[in-house]
Amino acid sequence: MSGFDFAILSEIVSFLDNSRPDVCVQATSALVASLQVDDGLQVRSNCAHYLENDVPAKLCSLISNPSVSEIEGKAINPEWPMKVLLGAMDALGSMIGEGGEMVGEAACEKGVVGRVGEVIMEYSHGSKKSDTGDKILDSGCRLLANLCRSEVGCTAVLDKEGILAKLINEFESPAADCWDRFQHVATVLMNVTQVERGRKVLLKISDGFLDKVTPSLTANNSIRRMGIAGAIRNVCFEKDSSWWLIHEKKIVDDICYPLCGPEGFDMDDKVGMTPKMWMEGPDKKREPDAETRMLLVEAILLLCATGRKNREKLRELKVYPIVKTLDLSEENEDVSNKIDECVQFLMRDEEGFERVEGEMLAIEPEATSVDVMEPGGIVKPMKPEDWDAVD
Repeated sequence: MSGFDFAILSEIVSFLDNSRPDVCVQATSALVASLQVDDGLQVRSNCAHYLENDVPAKLCSLISNPSVSEIEGKAINPEWPMKVLLGAMDALGSMIGEGGEMVGEAACEKGVVGRVGEVIMEYSHGSKKSDTGDKILDSGCRLLANLCRSEVGCTAVLDKEGILAKLINEFESPAADCWDRFQHVATVLMNVTQVERGRKVLLKISDGFLDKVTPSLTANNSIRRMGIAGAIRNVCFEKDSSWWLIHEKKIVDDICYPLCGPEGFDMDDKVGMTPKMWMEGPDKKREPDAETRMLLVEAILLLCATGRKNREKLRELKVYPIVKTLDLSEENEDVSNKIDECVQFLMRDEEGFERVEGEMLAIEPEATSVDVMEPGGIVKPMKPEDWDAVD
């Protein structure tokens, strides 16, 4: 479906109000297709047309009440309401992806977060297990992830007590007999931790959420790995939790392990290093995704910026040889530049000198700078004299 004029778009909108479930499903499929054309300008135009015609509200209505009892007087297959629900969630997720915060906020105003939470609770129950049910769970988690791209969406998810806990518990123990239907929980966590309240939830020791999700840094699923890497990177912004993260949670091991490869380390480098970083030898595989590696390196950089004592601990754990070895094989220039920023923190002496391969070199303050990240990906320059502003 490559061409959409306003007459076709208007017809799609009108079909969303149709009482027949098969028509509603076709309408949601056509809506998704209209947002996947190659022409970016047309996609934005289509999305604007849907916004003008209150389509987010129509989709939220279908998600809230997908039940229909008959088609032309005949009893329908019980799968049809599930198909309507799935189609509406897929369509709303696509709209948020293209329309951004405006669509997400409109959906949140209609209470879609609470309804999606109910859907996840319902279809994760064993009695509701089916192929369509698994797709509904995947689509619901993906929709929540898209909603959490805005602060309004993050607040809506955090306000619904129990949703995040349910998602994390299901995420921790994926079903072995089906595809990974809770994979997008990782993206929910990466997005919701962009706000301080979300980071506090993930860091709450009594709930143990962080312990439940960190093993996914080594999962086979790349969506899991990147999402959890992003969530961990975001919680590293919490300076007040940095000592606990480094010394008690031992988050440095979780971060560094995926960054280690088959190259191995010198005997001197192994002293103080956690053995699992090198015990696999030439069989050790490094994280293959550059964006995930970037998130992990950024997490190290954030921990480096939390103070002198924490930097000393990172040195004891031999983070420097780990990132140095990573840099030797790193093909992505952006990741390599971020590694260099970590090295500047780790190898400089705290009294105004820098250590490079055993030599002490004086730092030139006016020539030194580093980027300080914010959870949402915004970067602002840090002045040279602020190297230890967070100490």
